[in-house]
Amino acid sequence: MRQPLRYNWGKYVDDCEPLRIALWPDLDKLCDMKFIKIKCLALTLLTMSLAACGDTGQQGPSLHATKYRVAEPGACVEDTVTGLMWEVKTESRGLHDWRNTYSWWNPDEAANELDYRGTPDGGQCSASACDTWAFVQAVNAAGHCGYSDWRMPSRDELMSISDFSKANDPPTANLEYFPYMQADEYWTGFDYGTQYQSAWAWNFFYGHDRVDWKQSPKFVRLVRGTAENLEKVKE
Repeated sequence: MRQPLRYNWGKYVDDCEPLRIALWPDLDKLCDMKFIKIKCLALTLLTMSLAACGDTGQQGPSLHATKYRVAEPGACVEDTVTGLMWEVKTESRGLHDWRNTYSWWNPDEAANELDYRGTPDGGQCSASACDTWAFVQAVNAAGHCGYSDWRMPSRDELMSISDFSKANDPPTANLEYFPYMQADEYWTGFDYGTQYQSAWAWNFFYGHDRVDWKQSPKFVRLVRGTAENLEKVKE
């Protein structure tokens, strides 16, 4: 089985560095002695257990408890900070069923010597073909919440609804406004430039981005609007 390609732990490593130094002051000395595996293990354990320390201030739990507004009950929610409107999943079978998964597919991507388009109809779903492109088309054709400009989100946009204070109690999201959010990975609309068969996803278990194969079935949450006050994911 193919292994996951890449995690972006840089956000947590950078933001938690002062605490890391306080907890493990001799870690760099160990690294100088070529104990690379020790450093990797220590940093991984630290970032997983202290993921919440990386997002203080604007993205704190108090903001995630107050910044959302129901735009249409059981269907759409608005983020009053970023101005984005988000799809809400349901328990009912159909287009917005939280159980639906999709492969990553975009027929508009390049398909010359390297085929960046991805994998069509590779998930498990109902009411559309089970890939990201078909799902977007179906939601827009249905005029979800009165709009037809729904799209796949970016990493930055998915991070904006990820509440890092809930890293020890996933999923990292406000379940009052995002019911049926899974502590799992959701596709973004962006592929990974140096690997044509892969794309970015956001993990709502700990709250971080990751690269995975486009053929992998994942959850999808659509968004619409132009974002304001949007924090960027650290590379």
